[in-house]
Amino acid sequence: MTLPKPKSARAALNRITRTTRDILGLAFDERLSRSYWPEAPRKSRPRIVVELIWWLIRTGEANNFYYAYGLDLKSARRRDLMSYRRFQWMRNRCNLRVDGATYNYVCLLRDKFVFGQFASSLGIPTPKNLALLDRESITWLDRDEIVPLEALAEADAPGLDGFCKPLAGMQGTDVFPLRIDRGRLFVADTPVSLDELRRRLRGRCLFQQRIDQHPLMSQLNASSVNTMRLISFCSDGEAAVLHGVLRIGVPPGNVDNWAAGGLIVSIDLERGKLRGDGFFKPGTGARTPVHPVSGTRFDGFELPRFAAAIAMVKRVHEYLPHIHSIGWDVAISTDGPVIVEGNDDWDAGCLMVLEQGFRQHFMELCGRRDSKRVR
Repeated sequence: MTLPKPKSARAALNRITRTTRDILGLAFDERLSRSYWPEAPRKSRPRIVVELIWWLIRTGEANNFYYAYGLDLKSARRRDLMSYRRFQWMRNRCNLRVDGATYNYVCLLRDKFVFGQFASSLGIPTPKNLALLDRESITWLDRDEIVPLEALAEADAPGLDGFCKPLAGMQGTDVFPLRIDRGRLFVADTPVSLDELRRRLRGRCLFQQRIDQHPLMSQLNASSVNTMRLISFCSDGEAAVLHGVLRIGVPPGNVDNWAAGGLIVSIDLERGKLRGDGFFKPGTGARTPVHPVSGTRFDGFELPRFAAAIAMVKRVHEYLPHIHSIGWDVAISTDGPVIVEGNDDWDAGCLMVLEQGFRQHFMELCGRRDSKRVR
């Protein structure tokens, strides 16, 4: 059993309760136990339960992607999977340590405001940072002026359209569109009061200008900016993009994040085209060859300005050579690719859903990093 030692009896009980609930949900909840390949012969429920428990014993965590990995199929022979804890440990071991130093560079990525300023200073296209705001005040960055939040509701308030994001948020949590029009406030085109806006602001947030999305990307889905997650690895100062996923929003959602009900589709990096079907995150759907609202077919869809996006990601990563791997969120605007943010704490779950052989490739890359440190 690889479960970590609990810090207290209560923590142990809470963990056991939580994991038991997770396993029961994966085995019996109709939403969580939905097969992604219903046309194929499936294993019996008792066998699925046994395999879920065995994964828990081996890894110390519930396998929430069991069905998305296709492990419920009788034909399943996947041996290229790894637990999140194992992946996280290896990723962080390579990303967070700078030999001979007491610091690392990931802070440049984890704070959205800091990253936006950093990218802009290099001339890298990124959403314009307009302001920092909290429940009491707003700091306009173009003039370094702090005013009460009430100034947004004044008739001479600037007309702006953008997104509010927690500075260190993840998976689109608490991100919302905000439009200011002559003192009137709108969230997703719905009028809101100043007090309603205050309730939405959890801590300090960044207000960024909205990206004008390329028309071809809007064909996939127009309710959100649909971004590529491009994973780059840097060795000896040279970066290479080795994995790619497109994230596509689904109305009524206004973000494309997988955790927020969006879809993921594999990107063929050599051709710059989508490959195969789209996948919902477990509990929100299954697998689909077309977008459920726009009807656009995924397989073979050509991504605009893809080569420019790859070149841009490699260029930025080479400014941060001490970070081994970065998951970049890249939008395609009417003017070309735009780097929305970089993530040193990127997740491999969606890659293992979409790609065969990820585990072996990732461990090989981490092994190369370690071997260079030993020399």
